[in-house]
Amino acid sequence: MSSAFENTIFEDPILNVIHLLNSIAQENPEAISLASGRPDDEQCDPVLIDKGLTRYQQHVASTEQSLATLLCQYGKTAGVINDILADYLQVDEGIKVLNPESIVVCMGFQEACTLTLLSIFEGGGILLVPDPVFSGITGIAKLLRIKILPVPMATFLNPTALRKVAEDLESRGEKIKALYAIADFSNPTADSLSYHDRRAMLRLAKEMDFFILEDTAYSYFRYEGEKIPSMKSIDSSRVFLLGSFSKSIFPGLRMGYVVAPEGDGVMPFSTRLCKAKSLVTVNTPALCQAVVAGLLIENHYSLKGLNQPRVLSYTNKRDHMIKCLERQFPLKADARRTITWNHPAGGFFINVHLPFVFGYSEMCECAKDFKVIVFPTSLFSLTNDAVTQVRLSFSNATTPEVTQAIDRFRAYVEFKMP
Repeated sequence: MSSAFENTIFEDPILNVIHLLNSIAQENPEAISLASGRPDDEQCDPVLIDKGLTRYQQHVASTEQSLATLLCQYGKTAGVINDILADYLQVDEGIKVLNPESIVVCMGFQEACTLTLLSIFEGGGILLVPDPVFSGITGIAKLLRIKILPVPMATFLNPTALRKVAEDLESRGEKIKALYAIADFSNPTADSLSYHDRRAMLRLAKEMDFFILEDTAYSYFRYEGEKIPSMKSIDSSRVFLLGSFSKSIFPGLRMGYVVAPEGDGVMPFSTRLCKAKSLVTVNTPALCQAVVAGLLIENHYSLKGLNQPRVLSYTNKRDHMIKCLERQFPLKADARRTITWNHPAGGFFINVHLPFVFGYSEMCECAKDFKVIVFPTSLFSLTNDAVTQVRLSFSNATTPEVTQAIDRFRAYVEFKMP
């Protein structure tokens, strides 16, 4: 007898990636994990909760609003701190939000992404994503039955090559509705779009009439070079900005937002977002909004200062991991390495290239027998690409843990090498 649930969308491997990230450490409690991309526990300060809430209470006391109503009642679907977020976006991102109602406060990136896809893909269309890419976006798109076209990362980062992909789709009668990009230090490969690439992507979106979903999760965590303006700040008309405070404050807040394009359409996108949200989560918890708003007011509508210690800490963590890799996988006599890796200018990850396939079974073997958990980059791929790549996260491991973990990883590599 066949089950009604056989061959459902929930069997798709992409929908299992986030669960896998959470479960692999539980299954191997003695292993050191370099798999999770969560922020450093030491940087998640619960004192910020009281500090933010107290400052917000002081702010409300200076207005005619009722604190009891704001914090204890159902709130506006779009959010109760939109004006404060608009000021914050102006200060930190140089984004001029003419109408704060174009901001919709969400329960983290995942809801922001879900609502945005729902608002754009009514009636079909194609979502372009780099490959490999964070499975949050692709998993949601699969659940919503949206057609996804994965674009190899090298092509995605090349404006001429990306244009050709888009033009080829158009020539076949396919309609691109949106493109997703983590412009700064993408997950899992830590690649970034240059200023030139961002402008070229915006031109392509305007010419071919599609939207850009810009994910800014790692924009505060640049360790080298000057900040590159977000695409939303360069040209707001084609960009949905998907923001989150999970990395810049802490994940437990579950606070994010969408800044929709502002326009005079029959139904503004912010209205579409709110209609969808009202049926999904009704509104974002006011207590979480209050903490964020209070911290923003306290820090003059900026999170740069609050995150400066984190940037310094993560810079040191990245540098230490690279030194460990250099020590465990030294140059050969011909000045080459069998194992190579990138040197990201920011973000939480280093992407390692191996001379052998590293997939799910290898991850389990490495965790069980060598007591170190590293994540296959290929599990973020829709094309079965990146099969010899491994994502290492330095964000939540201590220096001694990284030292020991890379030593164990080297032992595993030697075990696998012919």
